[in-house]
Amino acid sequence: MHSSLNRLQTTFGFFSTCAFTLAGIIAVLSLIPIPTPTSQPSAVIKPREVQVVKGRPHYYSAKREEYAHIRFDLDADLSPLFTWNTKQLFVYVTANYPAQKGNDQSESVIWDSIIPATATPWSWQSLKSTYFPDKKSLRVSKNKNKNKRGVESTTTALSKPGKINLKNQKPKYQITDPSGIMAQRQNVTLQVSWNVQPWVGALVWDNGYFGGRVGSWKNGRTGRSKSFDLPALKGSKPEAVKDPEGPRTPKAAEGKPITDI
Repeated sequence: MHSSLNRLQTTFGFFSTCAFTLAGIIAVLSLIPIPTPTSQPSAVIKPREVQVVKGRPHYYSAKREEYAHIRFDLDADLSPLFTWNTKQLFVYVTANYPAQKGNDQSESVIWDSIIPATATPWSWQSLKSTYFPDKKSLRVSKNKNKNKRGVESTTTALSKPGKINLKNQKPKYQITDPSGIMAQRQNVTLQVSWNVQPWVGALVWDNGYFGGRVGSWKNGRTGRSKSFDLPALKGSKPEAVKDPEGPRTPKAAEGKPITDI
């Protein structure tokens, strides 16, 4: 005869096994593009204004150093990445430039954003607002949905997430280098990258194995800008050629008269 504790442990183990199996099936099915997407994600990014300034890039910086400030234009359509198992999409822009030593490539994030998926009738937010409505939020929503005649509107306009249109966007983060020198760096490019975060399953990166299967970029330089060079330090003046012996007073009869030709 089993005790109540043994029965409770057996029941909990059975439901845990079922939940784990269901989660595994969902994770595998989410990697299969169902339904088949009719388009692929696309992005066009261009640098707008580039400056190199010397100072403290952050309030916690211990010393003054050179840092780059890059404004950009971004026009992207990442809506094909949203599926029935997508919780949110993490989008970020990196500045890639050759390292000062060696053939390595330095990569710095200058901007990022989280795009949540559109709420569905079966999402937690919709179920909560339906069965456990907040009186205050319900009163505000009713006032917003009333038209001029006082008739409540029951339809809501759903916009497809993933479309980004930024003009002269200010970066969130500055670009610094361990050497402290950023002026006149060459072959700098801006790259748009993304990370799909599902409700159940593994994270999918654009440069990973599953990224090429789920939502690969189009052929060509999609999501990457043309190469450009960082300008000279802002406010810097050209160095004057100085005499190593210092300023000298010309001796008598050493100067040459100026004659008009």
